[in-house]
Amino acid sequence: MKKTNAAAIGLIGLSVFNAEASTVLRFADYGPNRGVRAEAMEWMASELEKRSDGEIKVDFYWGGSLVGGSDTLKAIESGIADIGTVVGFFTPQQLQAYNIGDLPVENSDMWVGMRAMYDLSNNNEVLQEEFSTSGVKYLTNYTTGPVQLICRSEINSLKDLEGLKIRASGPYADTLEVLGAEVVNMSQADVYQALDSGLLDCNQNYYYAIEAYQQYEVAPYIIEMNWGQNLSFGIFVNNISYDSLNESDKKVINEVSEDFIDYLYASMKSSEESAKSKIIQEGSTYISYLSEEDRDLLNETSQLAIDSWSERLGNNGINADQVLAEYYELIEQYRIEKSKVE
Repeated sequence: MKKTNAAAIGLIGLSVFNAEASTVLRFADYGPNRGVRAEAMEWMASELEKRSDGEIKVDFYWGGSLVGGSDTLKAIESGIADIGTVVGFFTPQQLQAYNIGDLPVENSDMWVGMRAMYDLSNNNEVLQEEFSTSGVKYLTNYTTGPVQLICRSEINSLKDLEGLKIRASGPYADTLEVLGAEVVNMSQADVYQALDSGLLDCNQNYYYAIEAYQQYEVAPYIIEMNWGQNLSFGIFVNNISYDSLNESDKKVINEVSEDFIDYLYASMKSSEESAKSKIIQEGSTYISYLSEEDRDLLNETSQLAIDSWSERLGNNGINADQVLAEYYELIEQYRIEKSKVE
């Protein structure tokens, strides 16, 4: 796609019109071309091309081959990439309000969460201003799914977490520390060996990732937390690239982006169920569940991380309470909507 800013003009060939005037969008993603999320992204690309009669095409750059995950937001803003996957954890300053999606709020329903984040991101003035300042437009959302803990020894209550070495991240790590755990910073790729050797006692993860990394082989106990989810995790497009599209193609992108939520939810739900079933069948895995008392304690303790986020944004001149209130309203709205069809 032709660029109108000087910085992007030098990026010859990154986004171009072909002879048939098709728009080719360069999509930067940090992950490999496999798994549920990658398949959903390819579905999105296929739908964009089909619904636009071939006018919109996507050229994927997987595995950080165009730009690393932590640099994707800047890459989209500058025009190095037209479109890409942005992780809020990597953009705590640029996308402070969007990081609301990573807070341990009382909602682990993937469809409800993605729908709430989609509406909030498209309509909330604070988030819209944040995106505009970063030179990007929000398109749609992913989710990690609900947070679980996999451990070497049996965990039956939150009290059992005291003193354990747990790999965790973000506000979930902050909450686990308050609950008495010793939090360790480590990549998922290193967790298997750390659990096997005893360097770690537990790991914060998701069912499909526990299965993919085969962590159940060395840690046979899962406590099913169903604790929030990471939703500061979406697809963004360069403002100039988007504005250069004709109205028909903009409509296509907007419609496909919204449909992406339902498509990814169905795939994620199936993947979660399949992974949980495989873990139980192939491993000697014991799954325990939080009591109502522990559930209340977890939500109460999680509120400290939410309050800390709100205070930090307030100190930066952002009305976090207003954003939170709207987010909670949307979560409740979509909970009710989903309950009517289940």
